[in-house]
Amino acid sequence: MRPNNMSESAALEQTEAVEDGTALIGNIAPAGASPEHKQAIARRIGQDWNRISSGIAELFVTGIPSNDPRTQQIVHEHCCWIGNFWNPDRASYLRLAEMYVNQPKFRHRIERRKPKGMAAYLRDAMTTYAWARLR
Repeated sequence: MRPNNMSESAALEQTEAVEDGTALIGNIAPAGASPEHKQAIARRIGQDWNRISSGIAELFVTGIPSNDPRTQQIVHEHCCWIGNFWNPDRASYLRLAEMYVNQPKFRHRIERRKPKGMAAYLRDAMTTYAWARLR
């Protein structure tokens, strides 16, 4: 079912972001956390991903290079967001960047409501970031 207006579209995207967060949190919630607390963590992670991916999409569609400081700032936020799951180093962040493009599940998740080609743009931006900022 396609949304009828922009607010429905935004609500659907937010719901999907929360669902993505729920799928991604795995066992990162503290032991003994209530279902409500786990849902709050998932909601925050999903909202953060939605904000980060929307920022990357905006830069991508306006033609801002992946190595531009504005893009690199959002990729820094992405790297910090990944910290919800593990502490990335250069090698793991580079592998994740490649996975975003080469694994259909991840490419679909990134490009589901964003422009086609954004996964490759994100990969390129992450690669620049990893070589400049991570060890």
